[in-house]
Amino acid sequence: MARKADGKLLAITSALRSQDKQGVAQSVVNRILDLVRTRLLRPGDRLPSERQLIEILDISRPSLREALRALSMLGVIESRHGGGAFVTDLEARTLLAPLDFFLSLSETNLGDAFESRRIVEIEIVRKAAKQATEADIADLNAIVAAHEKILEDPVGFRILDSRFHRKLSDAAGNVVLERIAYGLYNMGLDIRRRATENPVLIRQSTEDHIRIVEAIARRDPEQAAVEMGIHLDHIEESTRRTMALDMSTFARASGG
Repeated sequence: MARKADGKLLAITSALRSQDKQGVAQSVVNRILDLVRTRLLRPGDRLPSERQLIEILDISRPSLREALRALSMLGVIESRHGGGAFVTDLEARTLLAPLDFFLSLSETNLGDAFESRRIVEIEIVRKAAKQATEADIADLNAIVAAHEKILEDPVGFRILDSRFHRKLSDAAGNVVLERIAYGLYNMGLDIRRRATENPVLIRQSTEDHIRIVEAIARRDPEQAAVEMGIHLDHIEESTRRTMALDMSTFARASGG
């Protein structure tokens, strides 16, 4: 076992020592990504120690740490308790996690965000209408039935709304779409929290959800897509109204 591990370390060392003309940190990132792509590094593998990597790569400690930070942000490696850098599980939810961070910083791009939500979530409901199981449909019906009990409860509605959209993604059965949808759903969430204080909006969203589920239950992907498009139009309209109200309130408060 020790001989096998030593052989793998030698192979990794040889690959890491290859040279290119890019910046030092970027070069290290690319070489480690190549090791992952060629499966010389696999999920759960531990990278050589920091001291070994500095010696192998003949680079400075700051350059190495810059490269490791970049790989961590990409979701490719993670630091674990007890020391050491390890290759992550490389699942889509891990590799796409930085998208959530990017979207959380991009609330000014509201139009782009909703356009993206339409592309992703409309495809999700199409897929859900084609392949949702009876258990999936039962779960969706249970969620919309629960909506009727919280029409005056904004917090309860937001909890159920999140469950509803995640269940649609789950029923669609595509983990990449699920992760992207999750990131887009969370964009501008603080604004939508204020929008959902309005019972009229809660009722409207509940009715939208019911029609979406009915189309999925009928195995009608195109009607499900239409209903989701209408639902997202309603969400965007209410989000923009809330943003406009916020801006107006701020202007009055600041004497503008």
